[in-house]
Amino acid sequence: MVNTIASWLFLAAIAQAVFLSIALLNPRQPEMRTANRLLSALLLIFSAIIGHAWLGLNQLYRVYPHSALAIVTLGLAVGPLLYLYLHAMLSDQPLGRRAWLHFVPFAVATLAMLPFYLRSADEKLAWMRQWHGWPWYLGLAAVAKLVILLAYLRASVRLVRRVPADSDLVGDLRRLMRLWLASGALSVIAVAMAALDIDLPLSVEMVDGGALIVFVFATAYTAMRLPLGYRPRTLPPAPVPAPKPRYADKQLSTADRDAFLARLQTCMEQDQPYRNGELKLEDLAAQVAMTPHELSQLINEHCGANFADYLNRYRVEALKTALHDPQLAGTSILDLSIIAGFNSKSAMNRTFKKFTGVTPGEFRDQAKTAA
Repeated sequence: MVNTIASWLFLAAIAQAVFLSIALLNPRQPEMRTANRLLSALLLIFSAIIGHAWLGLNQLYRVYPHSALAIVTLGLAVGPLLYLYLHAMLSDQPLGRRAWLHFVPFAVATLAMLPFYLRSADEKLAWMRQWHGWPWYLGLAAVAKLVILLAYLRASVRLVRRVPADSDLVGDLRRLMRLWLASGALSVIAVAMAALDIDLPLSVEMVDGGALIVFVFATAYTAMRLPLGYRPRTLPPAPVPAPKPRYADKQLSTADRDAFLARLQTCMEQDQPYRNGELKLEDLAAQVAMTPHELSQLINEHCGANFADYLNRYRVEALKTALHDPQLAGTSILDLSIIAGFNSKSAMNRTFKKFTGVTPGEFRDQAKTAA
């Protein structure tokens, strides 16, 4: 019964991965083309690995002898694809030709396996019959693949942490990182079970396939939550030694505070930088000729809010004005919220209700009634 349920889950995950990989080849935003192609390739690889685990779960390896070691090198491409996908999605910087160097281990391993892949079905069947469990060299290869994968997962986590968590997208990606790490941990368990030939109620294929199912469905969910109109942005540079901020050890003087407040208010009212849904503290500080430290201190101590709430005040007011405008009555609330600076529907509804006590839809209805 358990095997039957797992088998159907494997098939569902394969279908989900293939469907999403095809959908990703036709992105809504041209800027996301590279990222989506990388994710599409990644999902196709996982569909192949899950399909191989499905054969093992149903004891079909010997029925299809060409499945022997068919996916053994694919794991070497998973880590690079994960890392490059995140880099392409979070940054507008092109990957460049050096990105292909990440796939050298995969290419070398695949070329080394080519003589085996070219063997006949009978030769592969004879090879499978001589082994009970994993050959020692496959165990070493599995450990090497896991080490490489975990190294790329660590690099991916560090990459996502470089982006300030001021949007739903970054929050979703950080949650996805934790699920990817959990998936990697399950894969480690599966390798240990296979190498030690541990007899447990769950087979190696079930544990390993379950790890990949977690990855596929978590990735599909995150991809579907990608904010409408999202565009990659330049990643913040890696930390480098910098001159000590002018106000690092003291409070702003009264004269400086008043001048900075006036400059900030003028910028927010005239230039309206808050309409950029991916605006960061460093970006706004550069616009008003302040250091990020000075701007953060000013907003927290003299505007009664943190940076995110400070921007959202202006966004809510801009959306309220738009919802009151009779000429915009035919424009959807989602479109108006994006123009106001919100980068997702959920963030807009949550923030608007926090500041006004009602949803944008209720606010628009009240405005129509009052008119």
